[in-house]
Order: sequence, then structure tokens, then C-alpha cells
Amino acid sequence: MAEKTSTGLDANIAGALCYAPFIGWVAALVLFIVEKDKGVKWHAVQGLLLALALGVISWVMALTVILLILSPFVWVAGLILQLVVAVKVYQGKTIKLPVIANWADKITAKISH
Repeated sequence: MAEKTSTGLDANIAGALCYAPFIGWVAALVLFIVEKDKGVKWHAVQGLLLALALGVISWVMALTVILLILSPFVWVAGLILQLVVAVKVYQGKTIKLPVIANWADKITAKISH
């Protein structure tokens, strides 16, 4: 049986929700605010940072016509990344994304004190 968190969700489901395409950033924000489990909170921070990074990349690419043409490919790659991470976290694995995971470590270390 999976470990339950303070929100009543299984830890793997709560963590996976943080990366769900389209709704992940909302779930991550809610879980970041209400969840007490440090592991889920870490996934919430990394999920929020991933969504922010994908949003910034899309916005920057929209600034020029040439990059705008590539934007759908980046969007699809981001969608695939979110799906892969969500599935891996659901399976009980922790995926540390380059750069973003380091920021998530620092942020969760500050809030857990």
C-alpha cells in the first residue's frame, strides 16, 4: 500500500499530479501550499519551476518569427517531458531535472526550516 500524505493522497499520485500537462502547475501550487510531506512539496516546487521554464521558453520563442516556427516543437517536447516525469514519479522514482532540481532542493531546504 502506498504512503498517504497529509492531503490524503498517495505520495506517488500527489507527486505525479505536480507534473501533469495542462493542470500540473495548478496542482503543484495547491500541493505546495497545503501539503506537509517534504517529498511531495519538493515535486511541487520542481513542477512549478518546470512549468515556469516552459512558459518562459515559449514566450521568448514567440518574440521572433523564426523561433515562433519552432515553438510547437518545443511545446510538444515539454508535454512529453511532463508526461514522462509524471509517470516515473507515479512509479515511485524521483527524476531530478538538470538545473531545476538544484533550485527545488534550495527552495525546499529554505521552507523546511
